[in-house]
Amino acid sequence: MNTDKIIVRSIWTSLLCVLILIVFMVGVLLLAFPSTMMGLTYSLGMDEASIYFAERSYKDSGDIYYISYATEVAIGDDNYAKIESCGERFIAHTKFNAYCEEKNKGLDSANGTYEQYVYVNVCLSKYQTKGGTEAARCAIGWTEGFPKNNPMAAVLFTALERNDSATVELIRAEMDARQGSLSASDSVYFANIYTLLAQNG
Repeated sequence: MNTDKIIVRSIWTSLLCVLILIVFMVGVLLLAFPSTMMGLTYSLGMDEASIYFAERSYKDSGDIYYISYATEVAIGDDNYAKIESCGERFIAHTKFNAYCEEKNKGLDSANGTYEQYVYVNVCLSKYQTKGGTEAARCAIGWTEGFPKNNPMAAVLFTALERNDSATVELIRAEMDARQGSLSASDSVYFANIYTLLAQNG
C-alpha cells in the first residue's frame, strides 16, 4: 500500500513538473519570441492574439513588416479598431511607400494598388468607429488624383448605401474641386463615379 502511494505521488509530481515546464516555456516564447507566437497563433485561428504579437514585434523592432502583418490580419478579421490603429501606424511609417511598391509588383494594377487597399480599409474602419465625416476627411487627404478603387470612392459608396447625405456632400464638394485637374488615366474612373453620384441626387 505504501509502495502504491509512493508510485502515485511520483506520477503526480512528474506531471506537475512537466506542467510547470510547459508553462515556463510558453512564458519564454511569449516574452522573448513574439514574432514566433505571431505566426503560431495565426495558424491556430487566434487572429486577435496574432495581431497582439505582431504589434509587440513591431514595437520591439520597428520593422514595417510586423505592422503591415498586423494590419492585414485585422482586415481579414474585420477588427475595425485594430485596422484603424495598426493601419495608421503602417501608413505613417517612413518606408510605407517603398513597401507598397514592392507589394505592387505581385498585384494586377487594374484592380488598384496595395496602398489603395490599405487606405480604403483604414478609411472604412474609421467610418465604423468614428463616423462618415471623419472617414471622408481621411479619405480626401489620402487620395491623390482619383485612381481606381481609391478611399474617396469607397467612403462615397458606403455613404450612399447608408443615405448619409452629410458625408456624400463632403465627397461631392471635393470631387467638384478636383474636376478638370486630373490625369487622363484618372479621368475615366472619376467620370464613372461622378455619373453615379449624379444619378443618386
